[in-house]
Amino acid sequence: MNDPTPALWMLDTLRALRATLERIAVEEAACLEAIHPDYRASARNLLHVMAFHRHAHPGLPKALRQRGLCALTDCDAHLMSSLEAVITALEALEGLGPSAAVTQQQPGSPAGLGGPAALEQHGDRLFGALAAAGGAGIMVTLPAEAAGSPALVADLLAAGMSIARINGADDDPVVWGRMVDALRAARVITGRPCAIAMDLAGPKLRTGQLALQPAVIRARPPRDRMGRPTQPVRILAVPPGALPGPEDMEAVRLPARLSKAKRLKQGSRLQGRDGSGRRRTLQVVRRGPDGVLLLQAEKTCHFTSGLVFRQRHGKARLRVGPLAPESGERLLRPGDVLRLTPEPDQGGGTLPCTLPEVFGDLCLGERVLFDDGRIGAVIRGVSAEEVVIEVTKAQARGSRLRSDKGINFPDSDLRTPAPTAKDIEDLAFAAQHADMISSSFVHRESDIRSLRHCLEGMGRGDLAVVLKIETRQAYLNLPRLLLAAMAHGAPVGVMIARGDLAIECGWEALAPIQEEILRICTAANVPCIWATEVLDTLAQHGHPTSPLLTCLSFRSNCEPDDPLP
Repeated sequence: MNDPTPALWMLDTLRALRATLERIAVEEAACLEAIHPDYRASARNLLHVMAFHRHAHPGLPKALRQRGLCALTDCDAHLMSSLEAVITALEALEGLGPSAAVTQQQPGSPAGLGGPAALEQHGDRLFGALAAAGGAGIMVTLPAEAAGSPALVADLLAAGMSIARINGADDDPVVWGRMVDALRAARVITGRPCAIAMDLAGPKLRTGQLALQPAVIRARPPRDRMGRPTQPVRILAVPPGALPGPEDMEAVRLPARLSKAKRLKQGSRLQGRDGSGRRRTLQVVRRGPDGVLLLQAEKTCHFTSGLVFRQRHGKARLRVGPLAPESGERLLRPGDVLRLTPEPDQGGGTLPCTLPEVFGDLCLGERVLFDDGRIGAVIRGVSAEEVVIEVTKAQARGSRLRSDKGINFPDSDLRTPAPTAKDIEDLAFAAQHADMISSSFVHRESDIRSLRHCLEGMGRGDLAVVLKIETRQAYLNLPRLLLAAMAHGAPVGVMIARGDLAIECGWEALAPIQEEILRICTAANVPCIWATEVLDTLAQHGHPTSPLLTCLSFRSNCEPDDPLP
């Protein structure tokens, strides 16, 4: 039997795909019935796209392009109608009548919008006036300084801020309230609209509080690219109660108690041993008002509380004043073995963890990442009381790990609940002031249902929710997360938290992953926020590294050919 012609093969393939998409809609009828009518068309399209990329022949796009037809790789926002159009066009090119199969509307199928119209509508609902202003904008995390400073917030609005983000992991409701008041005042001053996004901290794992250690002030001379000092380092010795002048703001400030300081003149030298035990010489540059002393040193100095430097050939003396203790740290090297525990810092080979509930979800051989991936380890032992890990990635001379640094388990299926107890407390503030909620570290559908239940209990079931995709689990489960979110009628969005996502999945995999997320959001007609250092080079150097100048996009124009997860 002769093989079918390429045209007939394409027709058979396309018709089989159409039948598959129709069958998927029937099989998932219960799922679609649970979707809110405003999102049902989008949910159906998402299921179609998932099935299409799972079952489509890899050679189909190229074959369609060779016939001058749409390859269907950039039709994720309106797949079924595009598939029907391609089948009709191919039948006309081959002189064939319409196929007997006719797409039937499935039970529960919506009469709502689909495709770009739905994406625009959902964007309007999520971002409000921002969408009407041009479809794109910039989200800015308000610093603590914004509390009570309408002028600062007005400057941010004038510079293009269209969504003000309040980070629930920082500060407290009192400070957040002042930020909101400052934003409202700034909106009146500038006449510019600006939405408020409240970011819930979520169940973020961190290192616990390590034992405090003596503080060290490090004064290092500036050096050239060969490491050679270019000039002495300037040190400002400030007695208690003294106020240094603005001309010395760049000098290293050192609290100090001076004895017989009047004996010191320009060029006088003070000698002693610094915190490293090395002999150091401090030369007087000048004496200022209130006894402030400007010194300089040719070599790097480490100052700790109580160190004494005495005048050479004189009786003047400088004693370093009390320094507030600093957070402790661990110096970790490859091969070191540690025990993660829920207990306070015990020193030695232990490391406190803020969320020991995850211990039961961990398995031998899974990876552990600390401090934004700077330090890596692998799990060697697990129990309900502790996790034994071996450091596999660190600098040979040691990497320092401090308190309150992030911990990631990229290979583990964590069941930490979201929202947390703190998130629920913060929701009370958000329900009063925010236009949207950003849910951090969302992993599974139950997290979304719990958040919605809390909001409905507060009378804010209409509040928009943005799903932050910042873990490998959330990325792999994104389609089901979107379906769970679309079961409610409130606006839905997605934020690609590129920093945390890159830590879990690797920076080399970030580009295709973020394109895949954008593609899935396009299929679901859900607006997407592209976040984390998107405009960093623009802020630092005045020009971006790519033509994309906005970190918030309502639609994606990328055409990746990789299948959906």
